Amino acid sequence: MTTIRRLGTEHLPAIIGLHHKVLALLPTKSLAACETDGFFADHIATCGHIYGAFRDDTLMAYSVLGLPRRDDPNFGVDHNLLPGQLARVAHIDGVSVAPEWRGQGWQRKMINHRLAAALAAGRSIALSTVAPGNVPSLRSLLSCGLTIRGMVEKFGGIRYLVRRDLAADFAPVPVTGNGTGERLQSDMQWINLDDLPRQRTAIAGGGIGVGWRVDGGKIQIGYVPE
Repeated sequence: MTTIRRLGTEHLPAIIGLHHKVLALLPTKSLAACETDGFFADHIATCGHIYGAFRDDTLMAYSVLGLPRRDDPNFGVDHNLLPGQLARVAHIDGVSVAPEWRGQGWQRKMINHRLAAALAAGRSIALSTVAPGNVPSLRSLLSCGLTIRGMVEKFGGIRYLVRRDLAADFAPVPVTGNGTGERLQSDMQWINLDDLPRQRTAIAGGGIGVGWRVDGGKIQIGYVPE
């Protein structure tokens, strides 16, 4: 039986162990933030929640929901949110899935679980960051309605700034016959994932990244006018 439940301090060793196990498997260390033990302890105790996915008593994955307080770091600053909006921000923060449980959609399930928990906590602006090269996490975030709104240097590398306004309705991106999640929209501009300058230009012109596809062996991000 599989369940998702909120974790406590007794789970810290398992969380920290899984975090470092996943970091060791990354081809490039800059694809994910190397969190401190204190980061996890703080998110259990004071500034958020950590959720675990279990098969019976085995921790398959964990995910961090940040609920930043007034003086805590807030991703909303990167998004140029107004001061009155910062109190509504929730961070869809780090997630790690044990290698033996990958390919079962746990990243997506854990994102959706945290979005619901954020709204229940009175936070209606969900923000996250993801490295362009972290394709599984990027696809999961886009599939859950978060959209690319910017790019910054953060956590040791380039990061997309992604956002979803939880008070607004979310319509899933329609899937075409190729199964890539391509949005059926005439004004979609497809840009190769590794063409960051062109993506920056699209964002600067008011575009937001809403979907992805594979074309000619290249992963592409679909941008539309906001």
